[in-house]
Amino acid sequence: MAPQTEQNLVVPEIKVIAIKLPFDLQERLLSFPFLHLIREQYPEAEIHFITPKKQIEVLNLLPFTAYYHEFDENEIENIFDVHRYTVTAKIFNVDLFISLTNSFVDGCLGFGLRAKRRLGFSDGWKTLLFTDKTPRLGGHHITEDYFSLYRALLGVNSDQKIKAMSRDVPAVIPDWDKLPYIAINLSPIRHAGIEDEIMELINYFEDQRIVLFASEDQEKIDHLINPFIDRLNKRNIYINYFHKNWIELAKMLAFSRGVITFNGPVVSLSSYVGARTVVLYDSEDPQKTGPLFFLGESLMLNVNDPTLSWPETSTGSIKDRKKFNMQEVFGNAFEFFKMVIR
Repeated sequence: MAPQTEQNLVVPEIKVIAIKLPFDLQERLLSFPFLHLIREQYPEAEIHFITPKKQIEVLNLLPFTAYYHEFDENEIENIFDVHRYTVTAKIFNVDLFISLTNSFVDGCLGFGLRAKRRLGFSDGWKTLLFTDKTPRLGGHHITEDYFSLYRALLGVNSDQKIKAMSRDVPAVIPDWDKLPYIAINLSPIRHAGIEDEIMELINYFEDQRIVLFASEDQEKIDHLINPFIDRLNKRNIYINYFHKNWIELAKMLAFSRGVITFNGPVVSLSSYVGARTVVLYDSEDPQKTGPLFFLGESLMLNVNDPTLSWPETSTGSIKDRKKFNMQEVFGNAFEFFKMVIR
């Protein structure tokens, strides 16, 4: 028999793919560019997501269909949980299993599903779990870590310039085209109230329609919002947007003129739906979690930039977050959002 060459090498067809998604919402959203690549590489494959039940609705933003197999927090903690989960998950004939976490237990899901190929991050005992693997080195952007899995699977580099975009969503704020609005995130709450620096930032705007929302602690902020609005510049129009889920939040962000927020999952969500996003970073590194691989343009402002911050001594038992110079933030946002004075 003649030896096989690259021209006649038969590559087993991938018909069924199971992917274990991270529990952390920000990491889950940062995996979306990788998921786009997998769908492009295997356009006919049946894809199954093993995903946390919490905030599962964000997967509906992906512009392709897939099956969702949810689990509750602490439901898959050991190999016995893996066996129980995989025998009831109804995912059959798996050709490729991909784990997007560092967990040994998550890697065992590939064995439980009897996947022919198993892809994941290798270190220690985990290296025995996968047929295709790569070490997860420190200091990389989270999305780039996932791209390294793509390279380990296919032997080629992914397009590092990929700009992933969500499916189309409808507008939820009336007259968004005639009366454009800016969306400002009031989260997170510190010292039992909305940050005074957010109020300072908002008060630099005039004659604007501003949608105020909370990506976390929404019920708490809803109780604080009225006295907070009473302290704001009366020359703006304010809308308090209370969303039922992250899809509803995505719909509002998608049609905004721009979004201003501290770092967190909402940054990836906003950029994924195509919104211009000003991101305020204090302790986290934007080179690890920044929205670099989404279609929406982003402006990342770091508190360590001396033009955007000033030192402040903490006097309380809770360490104060470093403060931004909100006048500088306003100036950057005004230009970035292409705003004009009315």
